[in-house]
Amino acid sequence: MRPRRLIEAGAVLVLTLGAAAPVHPQGGAGASAAIRVFQFQPGALVVRAGTRVTWTNEDDITHTVTSGLPESPDGRLDLHLTGKGTSGSASFSEPGAYPYFCTRHPSMRGEVLVR
Repeated sequence: MRPRRLIEAGAVLVLTLGAAAPVHPQGGAGASAAIRVFQFQPGALVVRAGTRVTWTNEDDITHTVTSGLPESPDGRLDLHLTGKGTSGSASFSEPGAYPYFCTRHPSMRGEVLVR
């Protein structure tokens, strides 16, 4: 899977992940996670294929939502949320497990599980 589209509008980034053949979204469903006190909350999200996940930074400092593991980022997702109130989104079109972390704080980890 490679990033197919990156749109930047102010402090909001939107990235779509998926294969070349589109998977039908589940009614435009969405899920959200917060970055709060150096943690992704919730740490794991279980969503249906086609779901857009939005992360919102509630800390005063920059965090990232970077796909893969700190020792092996995979390049699929790299959102830079530059401070309180910034957010970014990614749509997940294929079933699987998508781990992510913050490059500035590698102990911050989360996962999106797509069913």
